Amino acid sequence: STSGDSLNFPKHVWKSASEYVNSVPAPSGSKMHSNKLPGSCKSKWGNLKGTFLQVQFIKSTSGLTWSDADGVGVSPENQSVWNELVRSRPAAKPFANKGFIHFAAIDEMM
Repeated sequence: STSGDSLNFPKHVWKSASEYVNSVPAPSGSKMHSNKLPGSCKSKWGNLKGTFLQVQFIKSTSGLTWSDADGVGVSPENQSVWNELVRSRPAAKPFANKGFIHFAAIDEMM
């Protein structure tokens, strides 16, 4: 595999990714995307991968449920578990009631 087990890609992959992204027109009705550099593609992947790892941890936490569309769905029944998790992992906070639609795709790659 070009990426290795942890999906850390070499420089030539980021160059190819930026060339591809720059060759694809922006979706109809959206703002035109700016010219992407290899570094911005690498940074975006790092952010997506970091979010994936946060969600993976949340999904493995006993006492919480997960939906890719709605996140944890914090309720009175799981509020104390959620508060403890967010205390130890503040980056998880946005996922109280918001999902991560890219989880399944990244999970398949990992």
